[in-house]
Order: sequence, then C-alpha cells, then structure tokens
Amino acid sequence: MTIPDREADFWDKVVERSAADEQALRILPDDLCDPAVPWFKHLDLDCFVAAVLAHIDPKPGMRILDLGCGRGFLSVALAHRGAVVEGVDISPRSIGYSIRRAETSGVSDRTTFTVMDCKDLTFEDESFDAVCGGFVLHHLDLENAARGVGRVLKPGGKAAFIETMGLNPLLMLARATLPGRLSIQKESSDDEYPLDHARLAKLQASFPGRVRTSFPQIVFLRMGGYLPFLDNRWGIGLMTGLDHLIARAPALGSLSYYGLVTMDRGSKTEC
Repeated sequence: MTIPDREADFWDKVVERSAADEQALRILPDDLCDPAVPWFKHLDLDCFVAAVLAHIDPKPGMRILDLGCGRGFLSVALAHRGAVVEGVDISPRSIGYSIRRAETSGVSDRTTFTVMDCKDLTFEDESFDAVCGGFVLHHLDLENAARGVGRVLKPGGKAAFIETMGLNPLLMLARATLPGRLSIQKESSDDEYPLDHARLAKLQASFPGRVRTSFPQIVFLRMGGYLPFLDNRWGIGLMTGLDHLIARAPALGSLSYYGLVTMDRGSKTEC
C-alpha cells in the first residue's frame, strides 16, 4: 500500500468514528472549535483557529484553499465569513463529511470539496488569495508542499496552518514510546512527522516568501491527559492551568505540541 493509500485509509476510518448528527455537523458563524471534536476545546484549539483567521483575514469574495480539509471545519468557518472556499483532502470519507457539513451549515454555495492528493494540486498558478490548513503539513513532503502553496498563492497572498510541532524533546520521546502502552491508544498515522527545526527550514527554503512559527497558546503538560491517571477533570484542569501559566513566558512557546505556521508570499516586485 502506498503512503497516499495508507493516509486515505487512516483518515477514512477516523471520519467513520466521527459524530454525524445535526448538532455535530452544524457549524455556526461564531464557532472557533469544531463541534464534531469537542475535546479540542480543552486544548485551546479555538485560539489557534482565531490566529489562522487573523492572519489570512478572510473577506467576502476571497478565494481560499483549505489544504487537507479533513472534516471541513475551517472551510465552513471561512465560508461563513464570505470567502469562496475550495477544500481538498486525500480521504473520500472526509470529503463526503465536509459536503454534508457545508449543506447543514448553509454555506454549500460558497464551498467546493474535492478528493485530491495535496502533493499534486491541480489548480492554476496564482489562483488563491489565501491558503490554510489544520494538521496537514506534517503529513506531507515539505519541500513539495511549500512549492505547491507558493505556486497557487497570488503575489502578496498569505497562508496559515495549525500544526503538530516537534520542538519539545520530552513530548517527542513520549510520542515515540508511550502509544500502545499504559492503555494509551495510537492516534497518529504512520506517515506523519511533527515539524522540528530541520523540517521548518525545508519549508522556508522552498517557499517564495517568509515563513514564521508562533504559539497562540501553549499545549504541553495537558498532553499528559493521555495518561490514564491524569485523564479526569482534576488532572486535565491542573495541566491546563499550568500550561496557561507557562504561556505567560513567550520564550517558552516551543514547548507546545501545537503551533501556528504562517507563510507570506512576496509580491512580484519583491521576487
């Protein structure tokens, strides 16, 4: 089985387990957390979504690509703000789920979803005002991804991605050794690699513009919620509070398991 086939199969199975009732499918205009993934809320993913929106600044009529759109949350959120959104994903079930969400949320007229391998984007050059994604870059060949994003972005266009980061050695050790032990399930696919310094450098080297990393919130100690003895209200509350305390020191941002990668394509006059 090829890597694309493995990824499609893995995410098809993830979506099969997703809630499909109207309450989970419907995304409201002000939603910053996916109602189909309620546990994202305690990881402060709303802060990261807000940062994506702030960076690409969606406006009515903007054409935006949602790269690796998954369940379609970002696509629908952008469409609620007037953007015309193209969502692509390698998983057919993810695309089907996204179409249902757009219909349920009342934005099907501003969204199009297509099964597509993100490494082989078929869009014309300079066809999007912005590109976004949630947890997609670390599944891709980063040099190819950076070139692809740079190619489809218009000059001066912006991109923003919520990503799994590999800058904290302790979290990377836990990721490599704990899944499958201590009743901890493996939640990641076999073909993903968190973004460390070397991989971020590949992004910058292949993208025709500026690449930056930031941390809208620190998600570090609360990853301990995967441990059975911390998977309770008290444990999660304590770890969340400590993470918020750490977040007061911006220099400690790289401790976070999640980060924001922003990309700004230069104008033609700058190239």
